[in-house]
Amino acid sequence: MKHWRLAGTTAALALMAANAAVADVTPEDVWQNWQDFYTSSGSTVTTGSVERDGDTLVITDFKTSSDTDAGSSYSAVAEIRLRDNGDGSVGVEMSEDMTFGFTAPALEGDGSSGATGIAKMPGLTGTVTGSVDDMAYAYAMPSVEIAMEPVENGAAAGKITVLLSDGTSTYQLSGPADAKVLDGSFGAASIAMNFEITDPENPFVGSLNVADLAGQMSGSLSGMEEVDLADAFAKGFALDMGMTYGAMIYDFDVSDATTSGKLMGGSEGGSFQFALDAAKMMLAGGGKNVSATLSGADLPFPEVNVSYAESGFNVTMPLAKGDAPQDFSFLTKIVDLQISEEIWTMLDPTGAVPHDPATLVIDTTGTALLKADLMASADGATPDAELHSLNVNDLTARVAGAELTGTGAFTFDNTDLTTFGGMPAPTGKLELKLMGGNGLLDALVSMGMLSEDDAMGARMMIAMFANPGAGENELTSVLEFKDKGFFANGQQLQ
Repeated sequence: MKHWRLAGTTAALALMAANAAVADVTPEDVWQNWQDFYTSSGSTVTTGSVERDGDTLVITDFKTSSDTDAGSSYSAVAEIRLRDNGDGSVGVEMSEDMTFGFTAPALEGDGSSGATGIAKMPGLTGTVTGSVDDMAYAYAMPSVEIAMEPVENGAAAGKITVLLSDGTSTYQLSGPADAKVLDGSFGAASIAMNFEITDPENPFVGSLNVADLAGQMSGSLSGMEEVDLADAFAKGFALDMGMTYGAMIYDFDVSDATTSGKLMGGSEGGSFQFALDAAKMMLAGGGKNVSATLSGADLPFPEVNVSYAESGFNVTMPLAKGDAPQDFSFLTKIVDLQISEEIWTMLDPTGAVPHDPATLVIDTTGTALLKADLMASADGATPDAELHSLNVNDLTARVAGAELTGTGAFTFDNTDLTTFGGMPAPTGKLELKLMGGNGLLDALVSMGMLSEDDAMGARMMIAMFANPGAGENELTSVLEFKDKGFFANGQQLQ
C-alpha cells in the first residue's frame, strides 16, 4: 500500500494550487493556513517573496515539493494574489500557468514512471470565508487546459491533454492544521482528454469526452503525510468520495508489434463511489446503456459490437479487528448484454438457441468476524477471519433462452470445522428455479458444443438436485444445510 500517498498528495497539490483556498478572514491567515496544510501533508513550500501591496498579499515563485520512498512530486505558480475584500472574505487570483510533475517506482520491474506538465487556468477566481479553524471557499474555473508528458525511466513517452469546461467547486476545511476535515463538492460541464503514448511495443492514441460531471468528497486528512496506509489510518485518515457523469464517448487506436485495432464506444452515464477508513472500505459504480465496437485486422469479422443496458458493482468489507461480526457485501451485475450477430452465427450457425440479451446478477450480503486488522496482515497471508452469515439476495443468470434464479440465507458454526471438511458448518437453504435448462442442453448438443454423454451426465446431476416445477420445462430445487447434514429437496445427501 505504499503508492497510495503519491496519488493522494498529487491530488491535494493540484486542488490546493488551483484554488489557493485554505483561508481565514485576512490574506495573511489564508497564506499561513495554506502553508500549514502543505506541511501537514508532508510537502515543502518555498517562495521568492511574500509582500503586501495595499489590500493584497502577493506571493511570487510559489513552489511545493514532496520526496518519499513512494515517489516525488512538485508544483509551481509564478504569482498568487490574496486580496482583502473588506467584508471578511479573501479573494484569490493566480497566474494563468501552473507547472507540475511527479514520479513513482515502476509497478513492474526496476525503473520509474511519472509525468511533467503545465496547467493553464485563465479566469480562475476564488473567494474564501470563515475562521482559522473553519474555512469555506468557492471557486470558478471557466476553463482548465492541462498538457502533460508521461515519462518512463527519464525518457518522454508521449503526451496527454485535458480540457475542463465550466468547472465549479465549494469546499470547507475545518479543524487544526494537523487534523483537517474536508467537506466539498465539484462539477464541470465537460471534460475532454486526448492521449498519445509512444511506447514502442504498445503505442496508444485516443480520446475520451465526458459531460455533466458532479461529485462530492469528504473526510479527515489526518495522516496524509504517512507513506504507509496503515500508519495514516492510525492517525485518523478517512475519505469518502463519489462522482456521477453524463454522456461519455471514447475512441482509441491500439496496436502492438504485430497488429493494430480500434476501440470505440460510450454510455449514457454512470457513477463511481469510494470510501475508506480504518474500519471499512467500499467501492461501487455502474453505467447505463453502454456500447463498444472493436475492429482490427486479426478479427474474423469487420467489427465486434458489445452493448448492455446496465452494469453495477459494489464491494463493502470491514478492515478493522472487531469483537462482533461486521457487515460485508458483494454485488455484480450486467443486464441485457448483447453481442454481434456475427459472433452468434459463428457459435450457433443453425439458430439452435435464442440470441436474446444475457443477464447476470449476483447480490450477496453477510457478516464476518475479523480477528486482526486486515491492513496489518502480511502481504499474501490468509486473513484471520470467520464467516458468520451469508445472504443470497438475488442470483439471476439468463442466457440463450434459459434462466436460473435463486435466493437464500445461511449462518455458519465456526466451532465445527470437521463436518464439512474444514468449512464452518452451515445452516440455511438456497431456493433455485431453472427455466429452459433441458432445452439449452439439447441445443448445445445440436451445436456440437456438448456431447450426448456430457448432456446425459448433466441431466442425471440435475435430477439428483431438482424437481419438476409448475410450468413447462421448469425445475425447482431447495438445497438445505441443517442438523449437520446436506439435503436436496428434503432428501439427505450427506
